[in-house]
Amino acid sequence: MRSLRFSLVFLLSGALRWISVSGNLTLTVNPRSGATVHINRSQTAESKCEVCIGKMCQPSVALINNTEVVFNCAHPEDIFTVEIVKQIVCSKTCNESITSEEYPSLQTFSRTFTWVVATQVQKAFSLNFTKAGLRQIRPTESCQDKHVYTVSAGRTTLGRFCRHGTIKGMKVANEGSVSLQVPGKEKLDPTTFDISVGDHIPLLPMIKVSLPEEESSQEFLSPNYPDSLPDNDLVTWSFRVPPKYYTTVRIQNYTDPKCQKKDARLEYQLYTKTVVKKLSETQLSEYQGSFNLSLQNCPMQPASALSLQFSISAIKRGSEVRCNVDLRKEKELQIHIKKKKPKSACVLKLNSQIQETVTIFSSKISYLSFYDCAEEDLLLNINQTIACQQQADCASPEFSLRVPVLEKCLLGVLQQVTWHLYVPQHGAVELMSPLGSLQQSLPGQTCNSSVLLTMTEHEQGDITVGQFCPQGPVHKVQIRSNITVTASPVDSNDLRQITYALLKGSFMKTINEHYIFTVLPKKDMSVLLATPAWPAGMRPYSTVSWIVSFPSQLEAQVVFTNVSQVSCPNQHRGIKVQKQGSRDETYSWRIGEKPKDVVVEESFYLNMSNCRPSRGSFSVVSQITLLKRKNKILSITLSVVSVLLVLVVAVLAVVCIINRKKKKQTAPEVSVYNPNGHAFLPGLHGIPKTTEDEDVHIYHCIDDTMVYGHLLKDGTEMNQFEPAVDSYQAFTGPTERQPLTEPEVGVYRPFTGSQSAPEVPDRAPGQGRNPLCKDQQIAEKEINGENSAQNETDTTRDLQTAPIAQPEEYDS
Repeated sequence: MRSLRFSLVFLLSGALRWISVSGNLTLTVNPRSGATVHINRSQTAESKCEVCIGKMCQPSVALINNTEVVFNCAHPEDIFTVEIVKQIVCSKTCNESITSEEYPSLQTFSRTFTWVVATQVQKAFSLNFTKAGLRQIRPTESCQDKHVYTVSAGRTTLGRFCRHGTIKGMKVANEGSVSLQVPGKEKLDPTTFDISVGDHIPLLPMIKVSLPEEESSQEFLSPNYPDSLPDNDLVTWSFRVPPKYYTTVRIQNYTDPKCQKKDARLEYQLYTKTVVKKLSETQLSEYQGSFNLSLQNCPMQPASALSLQFSISAIKRGSEVRCNVDLRKEKELQIHIKKKKPKSACVLKLNSQIQETVTIFSSKISYLSFYDCAEEDLLLNINQTIACQQQADCASPEFSLRVPVLEKCLLGVLQQVTWHLYVPQHGAVELMSPLGSLQQSLPGQTCNSSVLLTMTEHEQGDITVGQFCPQGPVHKVQIRSNITVTASPVDSNDLRQITYALLKGSFMKTINEHYIFTVLPKKDMSVLLATPAWPAGMRPYSTVSWIVSFPSQLEAQVVFTNVSQVSCPNQHRGIKVQKQGSRDETYSWRIGEKPKDVVVEESFYLNMSNCRPSRGSFSVVSQITLLKRKNKILSITLSVVSVLLVLVVAVLAVVCIINRKKKKQTAPEVSVYNPNGHAFLPGLHGIPKTTEDEDVHIYHCIDDTMVYGHLLKDGTEMNQFEPAVDSYQAFTGPTERQPLTEPEVGVYRPFTGSQSAPEVPDRAPGQGRNPLCKDQQIAEKEINGENSAQNETDTTRDLQTAPIAQPEEYDS
C-alpha cells in the first residue's frame, strides 16, 4: 500500500522490507544462497527513475547479500525488471533437481529466473524436462500460463518454450543456461527439471523430442530464429516415435545462406542409413521409427544467414503394403499413380518419400509403399511412346498396342492407357484391330465392348479423330500425322482385365489424304461414319476418304443423316462419291448444299474435303446400308416376255376361231395311203417331210394296223379319247384264214367310215425309238437262222387274234 503518510510493511519471509515515504519505495532484498538479484531499468523506459543503495543511485544494481534499496519514483515495477541468477558448476558429476523459488515481494515486478550451468571442458550436461515437457514457440508468441522458458547453449539461443510439450530434454556442451520469465503481478508456478553431466557428444546441441501416441503435429525452429544459426554450427533434433506411427517432415520456411564452401544441409540419421537433403528438397515422409535430424550450417559469406522453420507430424497406420516395380525391360513407359480422393487417409511413398502423386519410369526398379490404401482409393495411368524417326531405320515397323502387365502388388485401378505414336517424316501410321474390325462410337451407334479407343492427332493442336471399339465395319485406319491412342474402360472397369492386343499397327509411307478408313459393311446392317473431329468439325483444308467395299450382288444406299451448316468462299465441292476403278465422279456436292440420298451399285470411294470456312465448321455423319441388288435386265426381260405371251395368246385365240370356221366350210378329209412310206391327212399338216428331212420319225416299214391304230378306242374309256402313238396295238376281233396278198398300188379306195377326220397327235416319238413291223422282225430272225416254221405259226396266230377296227364318229 502506498500513500503520502508513513506506512510500514513487514514481510514474514525476511527477504524484503517495503517502506514508502513521500512516494519513494524502499525495499530490503535478501538473495537466496548462491543467487544474484539483478534490478535493471528497462531500456525502453522513458522515466529517469533510479534504484539507490545508500546515497548511490544507479539505473541497475546487482545484489548478492541482504541489501536495502530505494526507488526514487512512485511505480518502479513499471520501469524496472528483476532477474534472479544462480550459477551451477558441475565438475565431474552433477545430478541436481532445479525448482524455481518465488520472491513474494517481487511479484509485482517482471522477473526472470536464470540457471547458468557450466561443466569441464569436453563435457556435456543434460537438461531433463520429463515431468513438464516443453513446446517451442516463435519469438513473438507467449504461453497460455505466461511462463516462458528460454534455453541457450553458449551464446546461441536454442529457443523459447512453453510447458506441457513433447520436448523432454536437451544436451548442451560445456556451458548453457535455462531461464524462466514470469510477468509482473503473476504468481510463480514452480516447475522442476533435472541437470546431469555426461560425456561429450559431437552432435551438440541436441534437442530430445518424444512424440505422443496419438496423431500430432509439432513445430520447431532453428537456434537464434529468426536470426541466423552461427557460422558452420550444428544443431540436432532427436525424435522418438511410438510403434506403428509414421512421421513426415515438412519445411515451412527457411533462408538459404551463401556459403564459401560446402552447402547448408539437413541430415537424417535413420535406422540403417543417413539421408542428406537440401533445404529446397522434399523431406522425410511417412517414416516408421525413431530418427535424428541435424541442421548443418556452412562457412557463410558476410551478410548471409541460415534459419529454418519446420514441422513434424505423426500418424498411426494400420497396414503397409510394399511393392517393387521392375520396369527395366520396358522402353519409354511411365506409370502414374494418384489418389482418387486427395483428402483420403491413403499415403503413397516412392523410395521412402511421401508424395501426393507417384510417377514410375521405365528402365529401373522403383520401391513403393502404400499406407492405409484400398484398391479403389488409387487410380493408375500408363503412358508409352512408340516412335519411328526414319522409315528405313525403324527396327520393327509393326507393333501391337496392348495393356502392359503390372505387378500384382501395385495397388490401384487402371483407368487409362495412352500410346504416343510418332510417325517418320513423310510417313503415316496404319491401325487395325486384331479382332478383325472396329466400330466408330456415335450417337445411335454405341459400343457394347468393355473398352473404348480414342484416336487424337497432334499436327495442328489436339484434334480427336474419333472414338472406336472392337467389332465393327471399319477394317483399317490410316492417319498422316503423329497421334495418340487412349484406351479407357467402359463403366469404370479395370483395364488390367484386358489381356489381348487392342490394336496392331505399322508405320508406312505417306498417303494422299489426311485420313483413310477402309470400310467393309455387312448386308442389311446400317453403318454410321462421321468425319474426323465430329461434331466440332474438320480442320481447314483437311481431307478424308472412306474406301467402301462389298460383294457385287449387293448395292449400297448412302444417306447423309447429319450435315453441318458451313459456308466456303470458293464454292468448294466437299462431298464426292466415286466408284472404285473409275476416275469419274458419280455424285458430288458443294459444301453448304444438302446432299441427296444415293444408291451405289458397286464398291466406291466416299471422299470429303474441307475448305477454310468463312462461317461454321464442316462435319458430316453418313449412313451406309447394303441391300440386295435389283436385277434390272431380268425385270425388263420378264416384262417383255409377259407382253409377248399376251400377244401370243391373243393371236392363238384368233387363229383358233378362224380355223373352226374353216373346218365347217371345207370338205371332209380322207386318209390316203402313200406307197412311198408316208401316211398323212391332206389339208391338215401340209406336205410331209422327206425321209432325209426327218430326224425323229424314221420307219423301216409301216404296218397297216399301226397306221390306223390311233383310231382304236379303249373300251374302258367312254368320254375321252387318247390316241396311241408309236406303239403296237394287237387286233382282237375275228379274222378269216386267208393268205396274205400284196396290196394294190395306185388304186383309190373310198373310206367307208365317218367323214370327219380324227385329230392327229402333234408330239413326235421319242428320239432314238425305231418302231419295227412284225415282218421285219421275222426277217431278222430268219437271217439269224431261227426256225421259220415256228415263225410262220406265230404270225398266223397273231393275225387270228388281231381285232377288226370299227370306225367311230368324231366331232368336228
